[in-house]
Amino acid sequence: MPSRRQVPAGIGTVAGIGLAGCTGSDSGGSGTTDCQTQALAHGDGDLLDGGAMATVEDGDVRLTVPLSVEKVDRQDVTRLLVYDAAGELEYVIPVSPDDADVMANSVGEGRLRYEQYLGHRPFHGQYEIVAENAAGDTVDTITVGCTG
Repeated sequence: MPSRRQVPAGIGTVAGIGLAGCTGSDSGGSGTTDCQTQALAHGDGDLLDGGAMATVEDGDVRLTVPLSVEKVDRQDVTRLLVYDAAGELEYVIPVSPDDADVMANSVGEGRLRYEQYLGHRPFHGQYEIVAENAAGDTVDTITVGCTG
């Protein structure tokens, strides 16, 4: 049986893992939370370890996925498939390590930010993001719930 100290520590760890990201502010100050994204499930791979998040820009909600250029190259990832809660394919996002030469969407050294428009605020949805390699094999998955 866990001690009283272990239980709150475990809850804090789970809560930290569960929140995949939140950003954007259409309505005010920097402390305003305009959207929430919660990671509901994660596959066995490491490509999507950076998570996925809903972002808000000018009232538009976008799914944002940061990826390591080195991992995309090493794992031969060619696309992200985005499925809705019913399992229907909604979006296909092309991915390439060569994008680093042409994209301005960097999120740090060796990382790129891929985005997909989801809709206008208010917005609620659940998506499974599946990273596929050139052979059509699944490299990694993450399922997120978005409220924005």
